Amino acid sequence: MVYDQPLTGSDPAMTYDLVNTIRAVCRVQQSSAVMALNHLSKEAFDLFDRIILLGEGHLLYQGPRQDAVTYFAQLGYMKPQHVESWEFLQDIAAENGMQYLLPRSNIRGLEELVECYYSSDHYLDVIRVIGKSKEFSTYWVESEPGIGLSLKKSNIFNSNNAEHQEMEVVVTKLLNKSRYISGIESSGNIQVGDVVTGISINEEPMQYLAIGPIFDHKQHLNKVFSALRQARGHIRFQLERSDNKGNENEPRWEQFQRPYVQPWWKSTRTLIQRQLRILKQLHVLSTLRVIQACILGIFAGTLFYKLGGQYNLQHMNSVRALGFVTTMSILLINMPQLPLYMLQRPTFYKHRDQRFFRTSSYVFAHCVTNLPQAFIEALLYSVCVYFLAGLTMENNGVVFLDYLVLMFLVAYFGSSIFFFLSAVASIPEVANALAGLIVSIFLLFSGFVIYPSNIPQYWRWLMQINPIRWANISFCDQQFSYGYKESCIKYLNQLTFCKGNPEMASGKAYLIYAELVTSVSGKPYVPYMILTGWTLLALLMALMFLNKIEFSQISQSVPQINERKFSKNYLYDVEVYSSSLHGYIEDPIESGRYKSLEPPKLASSSKIVISEGENGSVESWREEFRVEVESEHLTIPVTPITLTFLDLSFARCGKVTKEEAIDFENVSGYVKPGTMLALVGGANGSASTLLKCLSGRTPPGGSFTGDIRVNSTKPSADFSRSVGYAERLDAHQPYLTIRESLQFSASLRLKNGISKTRRHIHVELVLDQLGLQYYANHLVGSLRDGTGKTYEVAKKLTIAVELAASPSILFLEEPISGLDSSGTSAILSILSQLPVYGQSVIATVSHPNTRALSYFHQVIILTHEGRQAYFGPVGLNCHEILGYFTAIPRVPPYIQTQNPISFVMGVTGQGIPGRRLAVTDFVEEFQNSHLHEVSMKVINNTTKNKKFAKEKDSKISISHNYPASFIRQIWLVLLRTQKFLWRNVNYTYSRFTGCVMIGLLMGSLYFKIKYEDTYGVTSRSLYIYMQTILIGVISANNVIPQIGTDRLAYFREMRSKMYLPIFYPVSWVISEIPYFLIATLAFVGIGNGMAGIATQRATDLLAYWSVLFLFTLCMTYFGMMITFLAPSPILAAFLVSIITSLWISASGVVVLFSDIRFYKWMYWTNPFQYAMSTLTTISFYCDTSLCQRQCSCPRLPDGSYVWDRIASIRSLSQERIDADVVTLAGMCTTFAVLALLFFILLKHNSQHAH
Repeated sequence: MVYDQPLTGSDPAMTYDLVNTIRAVCRVQQSSAVMALNHLSKEAFDLFDRIILLGEGHLLYQGPRQDAVTYFAQLGYMKPQHVESWEFLQDIAAENGMQYLLPRSNIRGLEELVECYYSSDHYLDVIRVIGKSKEFSTYWVESEPGIGLSLKKSNIFNSNNAEHQEMEVVVTKLLNKSRYISGIESSGNIQVGDVVTGISINEEPMQYLAIGPIFDHKQHLNKVFSALRQARGHIRFQLERSDNKGNENEPRWEQFQRPYVQPWWKSTRTLIQRQLRILKQLHVLSTLRVIQACILGIFAGTLFYKLGGQYNLQHMNSVRALGFVTTMSILLINMPQLPLYMLQRPTFYKHRDQRFFRTSSYVFAHCVTNLPQAFIEALLYSVCVYFLAGLTMENNGVVFLDYLVLMFLVAYFGSSIFFFLSAVASIPEVANALAGLIVSIFLLFSGFVIYPSNIPQYWRWLMQINPIRWANISFCDQQFSYGYKESCIKYLNQLTFCKGNPEMASGKAYLIYAELVTSVSGKPYVPYMILTGWTLLALLMALMFLNKIEFSQISQSVPQINERKFSKNYLYDVEVYSSSLHGYIEDPIESGRYKSLEPPKLASSSKIVISEGENGSVESWREEFRVEVESEHLTIPVTPITLTFLDLSFARCGKVTKEEAIDFENVSGYVKPGTMLALVGGANGSASTLLKCLSGRTPPGGSFTGDIRVNSTKPSADFSRSVGYAERLDAHQPYLTIRESLQFSASLRLKNGISKTRRHIHVELVLDQLGLQYYANHLVGSLRDGTGKTYEVAKKLTIAVELAASPSILFLEEPISGLDSSGTSAILSILSQLPVYGQSVIATVSHPNTRALSYFHQVIILTHEGRQAYFGPVGLNCHEILGYFTAIPRVPPYIQTQNPISFVMGVTGQGIPGRRLAVTDFVEEFQNSHLHEVSMKVINNTTKNKKFAKEKDSKISISHNYPASFIRQIWLVLLRTQKFLWRNVNYTYSRFTGCVMIGLLMGSLYFKIKYEDTYGVTSRSLYIYMQTILIGVISANNVIPQIGTDRLAYFREMRSKMYLPIFYPVSWVISEIPYFLIATLAFVGIGNGMAGIATQRATDLLAYWSVLFLFTLCMTYFGMMITFLAPSPILAAFLVSIITSLWISASGVVVLFSDIRFYKWMYWTNPFQYAMSTLTTISFYCDTSLCQRQCSCPRLPDGSYVWDRIASIRSLSQERIDADVVTLAGMCTTFAVLALLFFILLKHNSQHAH
């Protein structure tokens, strides 16, 4: 088993439980586990048998865990007692081992450490094991003296089949077998015949017995035997045992040698069961899809209510349109599955790479599990539509069964197409763009929106292979062949198409008139075969791509940094970074903690050390602003704040039991300017809850009591402006650079009186202070794969964003969680510099180690019940804490080799191996202690100091809630959203290119269609219908995933009160305008220009573009409104899909306004209808009242004017244009306003919901 950072970001207790469980499994199964971890407690570290230590990818040590510290001690590195082993080793690997060097020892670089390892016995033994040809098992066993050993000479064959002799130490006798049944500390049991290849006596380093020349073996073994006679403690053995059961295990080994362990059918059956369980767990999504099918089916059935079977050209056209609507709807019902397929893809990649199953098994399982869902949706939709619309039941209902099969095949084809897109698209934005393009092609070439005779020759091949067209042909052939059997003679005056075929059945004549007769007419199985073939093709293509291609990400796309170029400023940044790592020495100072290096003195010299363009290091800023820097002293002064708190308690009501649960109780303390306070202990986030309450962010749903004072006064509503809160979750806008993120925070949170120059210098100082200059111009999201220190950089960025506000108190929630030793030291060293400027630091630190906690001046330790067990100084190496607890009666004696803070947490019942009862009542002990008396005196003196309170309060009083003016707030938020859209290449570029491609496609499809007959007029009018459908649906759906991209960053900013919440959605509303102006201009310019629609006059084209832009903006605001209304993006996607489908159907095109019975209200509240009506009027209007003898208005062959025909059928009027545009603008404004209201008022959009 191999584990790669299995619990990154988890606390040490959880890591210990995981490692302990895996070790137990390995012992029982006699298997091995390799685990990569960067943060370990001493207890978790001691669970491993062997360790591998890497430094910059080089192997520095591989051997027994017990010998690692001793090995480096032999190289001159001595581990202090207060430093844990994993810290010690990681510091050496990170080239921070100078602090551990013994006197007169030389520091060794990585190359020297690598050379030392390659010359060590540990490495030679590894090479010996690798070079052996015979199969054997290796065990590490802890035992006691009393084992019979003897020397044995044996012939050994190496990997090259060369024979040589070796002396072996063999176990020959077990004096007391019951004593050698090893426990969990050993990887196996000792057996007679085992070869001893290594021995460690009395906790000494392992002595390897099977390395070196043969003539040295006997002398070496004699020394080992002499030492064994004097052994008194535990002995560690490294044993090798020949695999005597090789023949028995051969079939099993061959099984694992095969590419896949299980046969195809067995793994496929397992996958089918897994997929069914996933569907069961995601029953909400399945239910939503069923509800969507029912709603759309009932709506379509009632919209086309009883139109079937009527010998009326308008109604027969509506039946033909019903085929298009039903196939389009059942196809698009499957579109919400696309993001779900994308989410499952990383799991598939992982399982595929680990040879869990074949790719074909995965695809087949998908096929099987999608069958019932597709059938249920098709059945419900078909029943609702078929009987309400009054379609034919001739041929004993076989026509209905044919329709049901057709809908099922279309639904299953849609599911397969979106599954295929999830396999070929790199990220969701690309998948959505491809889905929009493919659906557009299917609908455009379906034979409904343009008659086949009007399609240019170069596109007719695409119509012939379009499965949706064949589905429409199958539907129409069944309905008109069986539902309209009466002869045309009876309807010569009503049905114009009957005049040419008076003896033919009406339905057959209509099929000829509608150009629905093909060369395979009379063969009803052909459309089914084509749909089945397309489905199989989509699945085969998905199989091929899933088998051959792997995409590394499915999340929001930002430019990736795969290889860094060497920066001019690199050496300077490394120097600053290194100084932060080495920024402590172990000399006690007044607070009794590690002493921090003083911040670098920033002289006002004109010399630039190293610069990198205009956005380089701080030095270049000093040069550029030298005069102003000298007068204003570079730094922005902070207001000193003394925070006192007395008897704080917080309890919340349980969601299930409704019982009151106490997070913490009766906690008191203080924080003076220039000090660091750590909050340690508690259970279920007690320390984090205390931190939130101290910072003024009291969690909802609880009861908070106690007294908090800020400079002896009650904290005002503006207290949040004086503090910074670095949350545990590193939530930032991915499309801002690190420098821009800090500038955004500083511009909104610093006082108005601070000049722009000082803000810029302050930001550069913060970047320099946190060692972020090297990454300053990189996008936040691009750091994901750009550096091995991603997690550390993210933590630094979170802290830097808060320091950019120059807070008096910085609150930090688990700032070192998940970091390795060097990252922990870097972060804490940076924080330890803040008190120099008068700032205070309060941080939660779960399960800290001694060195980390020693950075703090004071600490509050909570018991498991959330009560206060300690508040006082930390001391050098935590000696103040240790002295306090060891002085309490009934506390067990402290052993010098123990970690001080681990000892303290253990006696208070909060040790890592598991919760135990505290050895005494530490709460009562603290209440009666001198420390409590001192803290109460400080709190009381500070509270009573009214003069101090007035002086300090006057400095932090603020006139309004936000530091920045409303104009600056909206401008900065708007500018940030613009950067989000501009830099989000996949979103912006896909929108623009999508409009261009669809414009080219539609323009070339409708290229210069003339008004020669009704076919041309109908096709030209349906161009507008398809244009509004495509741009409306795509705009409404595309905005849904984008708004949620930076939602977490927004919630963090709201908790910091950086700007008015309404400005966030307003910025989205405004920022979309220029992008849609360009996109719709490209769409209209290309598509309409090629099709010759609304191009007679420049004013017509401008009016057309303006209305289409307004409609696009309206649908985008509608998507925003639904996104803010729905509690989840998936539900929003379903709602948008349903509502847009209803609007499209009731827009007065597929069913004319005169035939709409139940939904005339939807017609008048439909943005699609207003857009289509206005655009059609602009394109076709011609004043025929002026045409008495001759005019330029186009006519049909029967002499009627085109505009008159379209206006009468569609109920259009030129006088309606102004009213329709105003109505469309009103709907656009309404959607935008509702989006803002939903965003502000609904609970799931609040910061507390996240």
